Amino acid sequence: MITHGDDLLISGAWLLGIGTLAGAIGQTRQTLTGTNLGKDLVLKGNGIEAVGNSLQAIGRSKMLNPENERSETYFIFGAWLEAIGNIANAVGIDMQLSGSEEEGTRTDALGSGIQGLGAAFEAFGASLTEESISRSFEIKGNGLIAAGSFLESVGNIFILNEKRRMGEQILLLGSWTQVFGAFILIDAFSLGPEEQPEKDKDGHNGHYSYANYYV
Repeated sequence: MITHGDDLLISGAWLLGIGTLAGAIGQTRQTLTGTNLGKDLVLKGNGIEAVGNSLQAIGRSKMLNPENERSETYFIFGAWLEAIGNIANAVGIDMQLSGSEEEGTRTDALGSGIQGLGAAFEAFGASLTEESISRSFEIKGNGLIAAGSFLESVGNIFILNEKRRMGEQILLLGSWTQVFGAFILIDAFSLGPEEQPEKDKDGHNGHYSYANYYV
C-alpha cells in the first residue's frame, strides 16, 4: 500500500537524482573548459534538488508516528537542511554569474557544507531504524551525498585560496559522488515498505504488518 507520504518520498528522490545529474553535467563542462560554461546548469540543478529535498521532508512529516518519531525527526531535519544548502548553493552560483565571484564562492561553499550536514543527519536517522536492504541503501546513498557535498565545499575553499584547478577537480568529484548517492536513494525508496511477521500474544507468528521504516 502506498501512502501520500511515500509518493512524496519517491517523487523527491527522483527530483534529487535529476538535480544532481544536471549539476554534475554542468560542473563537468565548467571543469573541462575552465570557464563559466555549465554554471547555469549547476544553478538549475541545485534548484531542482532543493524542491526534491523539500518534498522528502514533507513526506516524512506525513509519516510520523510514535514508533518511528526519533528516526524520522532526523530525516526531516536533515532534508530541510539539505534544501537550505541547495538554495544557498543556487544563490552563490547566481552571485558568481553576476560578477560577485569571491562572495558567491563563499556562499556556495557554505551551502555545500550545510547540505552535507543535512545528508549526514539523514544517514544517521536511517541507522536508527530496523535493519533491512532499503535501510542499508539509504545509509549508503545519504553517506555519498554527504561526502560529495563536503567535497564541493572543500573545492570552493581551494578556489578561494587561488588554487582553482585543484578546486575545480574536487568540485567535479564531489558532484558525481552526489549523483551516485542520489540514484542509490532512488533504489532505496523504490523498494517500498517491507513486510515483517507480527507475533500474537502467545508469541506465535500472526498476520503481517508494514514495518515502521517506510522506504
